[in-house]
Amino acid sequence: MNEKEIIKNLERCPSFIRCSQNLCPLDFKLSLRVGVARDRCKWMKESEKKKVGDKEFISGNKTMPDELLKFVPEYNYKRLNKTSQHRWEEIVR
Repeated sequence: MNEKEIIKNLERCPSFIRCSQNLCPLDFKLSLRVGVARDRCKWMKESEKKKVGDKEFISGNKTMPDELLKFVPEYNYKRLNKTSQHRWEEIVR
């Protein structure tokens, strides 16, 4: 896998140009990347609840769109959040 192929796959994501995350499930070399939880792509984040004052906010756990899921390498699918994993299994297998 050369660098041009890796970048081509990353560019499939409509957020690629403005994204600053180090960990992306479309990256063929994701296993070589390092980072903490905040460095993960939004499709890799599980549901998180935060309370601000008397309001509760829920973020994460969004399902990656089908047109992107079909380009997630099989060895990266376990890094997706649970909802994206289930959808990946439905469309890829």
